[in-house]
Amino acid sequence: MDRDNHKLSAGSRARSATSLAIYAVLVFGALAGCPVLAHHSFAAVFDPDRLVSVTGIATRLELSNPHALLHVEVTNDSGEIAHWLVEMPGKLSLARRGWTDDTVMPGTTVTAIGNPARDGSTLMWWQRIQFTDGTELLFPALADQLAIEEQRRERVRRAREE
Repeated sequence: MDRDNHKLSAGSRARSATSLAIYAVLVFGALAGCPVLAHHSFAAVFDPDRLVSVTGIATRLELSNPHALLHVEVTNDSGEIAHWLVEMPGKLSLARRGWTDDTVMPGTTVTAIGNPARDGSTLMWWQRIQFTDGTELLFPALADQLAIEEQRRERVRRAREE
C-alpha cells in the first residue's frame, strides 16, 4: 500500500512540475513582452512623411522614460475639445538639453508640430513646440541638424570674407 501511495505522489509531483513549468513559461512570456509594448518602432506608429500642426493649451508635461508626453487640449471650430498626446524622447534625453518639469507649464498656449499617428488618433511624434512669443523647442536631432547647418554657413561666410 505504501508503494501505491508513493506512485501516486510521484504522479502528482510530475503533474505539479509540468503545471509549474507551463505557468513559468506563461509568466516569462508575458513579462518578456512588456518592454515590447512599452517601446515601439517609430515607423510602425507614426507617419514619417507627414507633419501635422495643432494649437492648444498644454495641460501636462510628463517627463518619463522611455518617452515623455505633452498633453494638449485642442479646441476645434465647433468648440469640441480633442486631447492630443505629443510623444517625445525620454526624460534623460530632454534633461540633457535643459528640460525640467517646468519647461512647458500647464495653461500655456502651444503649437505642436510633428508626425501624426498612422491610426488617425490624436497622437504625434514631436518635431517642434512653438510658444506664442515665437520661441521654439526642437526635437534634439532636428536641433542638432540646424546647429550643424548654421556652423557650416558660418564657415562658408568666413571663407568668402577672406
